Amino acid sequence: MINEDFACEILRASRIRLRQLIDKSNHEILFKIPEGFNNNIIWQIGHCITSQQRHMYMRSGLPMHITKEFMESFKIGSSPNSWKINPDVNQVKQLLIETVDLLESDLKSRKFVNYQPFELPIGFQVKNHLQALQAAIYHEAEHSGVIFTYLKLLAKD
Repeated sequence: MINEDFACEILRASRIRLRQLIDKSNHEILFKIPEGFNNNIIWQIGHCITSQQRHMYMRSGLPMHITKEFMESFKIGSSPNSWKINPDVNQVKQLLIETVDLLESDLKSRKFVNYQPFELPIGFQVKNHLQALQAAIYHEAEHSGVIFTYLKLLAKD
């Protein structure tokens, strides 16, 4: 059985690292799309938040802790090229940690009762909220790797 507390600790550590990255990066680099790519660093981070919310809360029939506008800006298939205005960096930073705090509280309250399974693009079926939490950690690790690649590419510019 998955240790929910430990999984949340890993998620929080990942999110703190992303928040620190935002804090030490200049604003311009966060929104620049590297050549050959479709998204930027802020999109990658917002996408992690959105995916975790959709896969855990929406699929459990619970309200997400993000706005519909936030979700639309960062859901799969979206791109900064379609943004009318750039997202608020401070909101993204706040949601990085706030959504983990709320998740921990909601797990302790046993709010996740129903779950609508779905299949990940890598071929695994997610059958419950605990598997969704594990998938979120994997997903965020993938996107963190992309972010660090972006930083290296953008540092060359």
